Amino acid sequence: ASRLSSSALGLLPHRCAMGQSSTKAGAVVWGSSEHGQLGIGSLPAEDRSVQPRLIEGLRSIHVRHVACSGHYSCAVAESGDVYTWGFGKDGQLGHGDTKDVYSPKAVRGLQSKMIRHVSCAEHHVAAVSETGALFTWGKGQNGRLGHGGVESELLPKVVESLFGHHVVQASCGDFHTACVILNPMQVYTWGLGLSGRLGHGDETDRHLPTPVEALSGLHVSCVACGGHHSATITEPSGHLMTWGGGAFGKLGHGNRLPQTAPKLVAGLQGKRLVSVSLGPHHSAALTHKGEVYTWGQSGRLGHASQGAEVDEMLPRQVAALAGVFVVQVSCGHSHCAVVTETGDVWAWGASRAFGHTEPTAVPNVPTMIKVLSGKAIVQVACAVTHSIALSDYRRLAGKAALAAARSTGTTTAIKDRASPLVVTGGGWPDALEDPNALHVKKPGMDSAEGASGEERGAGTLLTDHDVAEGNPEKGHTAGKGMLPMPSTEREVAFLSNDLKTYQELALRLAKQLQETKTKLEALQNENSFLKSELEVMHQCSNDADERLDTLRRRFNERLKELERRYAEKAVAALGEAGGVPLPSLAGEDG
Repeated sequence: ASRLSSSALGLLPHRCAMGQSSTKAGAVVWGSSEHGQLGIGSLPAEDRSVQPRLIEGLRSIHVRHVACSGHYSCAVAESGDVYTWGFGKDGQLGHGDTKDVYSPKAVRGLQSKMIRHVSCAEHHVAAVSETGALFTWGKGQNGRLGHGGVESELLPKVVESLFGHHVVQASCGDFHTACVILNPMQVYTWGLGLSGRLGHGDETDRHLPTPVEALSGLHVSCVACGGHHSATITEPSGHLMTWGGGAFGKLGHGNRLPQTAPKLVAGLQGKRLVSVSLGPHHSAALTHKGEVYTWGQSGRLGHASQGAEVDEMLPRQVAALAGVFVVQVSCGHSHCAVVTETGDVWAWGASRAFGHTEPTAVPNVPTMIKVLSGKAIVQVACAVTHSIALSDYRRLAGKAALAAARSTGTTTAIKDRASPLVVTGGGWPDALEDPNALHVKKPGMDSAEGASGEERGAGTLLTDHDVAEGNPEKGHTAGKGMLPMPSTEREVAFLSNDLKTYQELALRLAKQLQETKTKLEALQNENSFLKSELEVMHQCSNDADERLDTLRRRFNERLKELERRYAEKAVAALGEAGGVPLPSLAGEDG
C-alpha cells in the first residue's frame, strides 16, 4: 500500500512536529495556565499565555476524549481511566481535596469503572461509564449533582436514583445537569430551575434526576447544557429544541424571553442538525452538511467578517466557514472552535490567546490555527480562558478510510480551504488497519486525476452524511480512479473492525473479572484465617475462664488458711503475756 505523505501532514517519519507518536492520541492545549488548567506545570506570570503544545504528562496515555470548563481540564483514556488537572477549589477534580493540580492526575475513584465520556461545567463534572452508570462530583449547590441534596462531593459518586437505567450521554451546565437514558429513551434534568432551564414548565430546583415530560416519546440523539439554557436534537428529523434563559437571544426563538419547556427552533427547520454546543450566553449548531450556525451574545459568534457583530436572536450561518466541512463544534465562555473533516481547527471569539492564536487576524473572525494544521485533530473543547484538542492520526485515518470505503465514485465538493484528504491506490485492508497506508493529496496536485480547488477527483473522501443523504451536490458518479472495493469486502472490513473492538472490550472485561476473582479469593482466604483466629481466641477465652475460677477458689482457700493460723498465733501470744489462757477464736466461732 502507498504511504501517508509526511509533507502534507507536517510529519516526521514517526512523530509529529509536536512530539506525538503517530500511533497514539495526544492532548494539545493553549491559552492561560494561571490555575494549571493546561497540565504543563506551574509557569511564571509572564509566561502564562501559551501557544498550542502537547501535554507531556499524557504522552504515555492513549487518550480517546477530552473536556474542559472553567479553569480545569479532563481527559479520558482508552482504558477507561480519567485524568483531571487545573483549578480544584470546589472539588471538581475528583481527587478528594480542593487543591489545584498542575499536571494530569488519575482520578482514583473512577479506576476500573470504564468511563467512556465526561462533561465538565465550571464547578462540577459528570462521567458516563461503559455500563451506563452516571457519576457526578464537585459543587452540589442547587442539587446539580443529583444525589438528593446540595452537599458537594470531593470524590466521584454514582447517581443512585438512575440505577436500572442505561445512561448514554450527560451534559453539565454551570448550575444544572442533564442526561439521556435508553429503554425507554428519556431526557432527565436536575439542579437550578431558574428561568426554566430544566424544561419542566416551572422554575423549581430539582435535587434528583427528573424526566422532561415534554420530550417523552421523542428519539433524542443528544442533550446539551449551557450556563442558563438547554438544548436537544431529535432524530430522524434533526430538529433542535431549546429552553431556559433567553438573554441575548441565545435560545434562537427571535426574542430574549425565557422558555420553561422545550420549544422547536423554527429558524433551523429544514436543516438536519447533528450536534449542538452551548456557552453561557451563546449557542452553536452543526448540520449534516458541515455547516455551522451561531446565535446569542455578540463578540463570539464568528460573524465579524461581515461587519460589526450584534446579538443574534435567530440562528445565522457562519459565512467564514462556508468553504470547509465541519464535523464538530464547541462553545466556551467567550470563544468557539470547530474541527474540520481534514483534522484542522478553526477558532474565533473575544481573545486570540485562547482562540485562533493568530496575531494578525481579528479575534472574532474564524481563522485556522496554523500550528495545528496537519496534526490530525479529531476533537476540541473550549473553556473560559483555555482550549484543549485531541490529536489522533489513527482515528482520523480510520474515519477517512471508512468514508472512502462507503464511496463508490467521484463527488462534487464544496470549496475547501483546508484541503481535503484524497485516497489513491489500493490496499484497503491495510488502509483500514494502518493510518500510514494512505496517501494524502491536495486537490489540484495531479491534473490527471481530475482534482481541482473546486471539486474533488476520483476517490475523494465522502462524509457519512453525504452518503446517507445521497446529496445531489455530493452525489456518486462513476469516474476514473473509482475505489475498487466490492460491497462484500467492505462489509467484511467493517465487521472485522467492529469485531476487533468487541474483542478488545471482551479482553478488558475478562481482565477485570480475573482481577475481581483474585481479590475475592484473597478476601475469602482472609475471612477463613480470621474465622480460625476467632475460634482459637474463643477457646482460649473458655480455658482462661476455667483457670481463673480455679485460681480464685485456691486463693480463697489459702486466705482462710492464713487467717486461721494468724488467729491461733494471736491467741497463743495473749495467753503467754497474761498467764491466763484464753479461748481460741475457733472455739468462739463454734
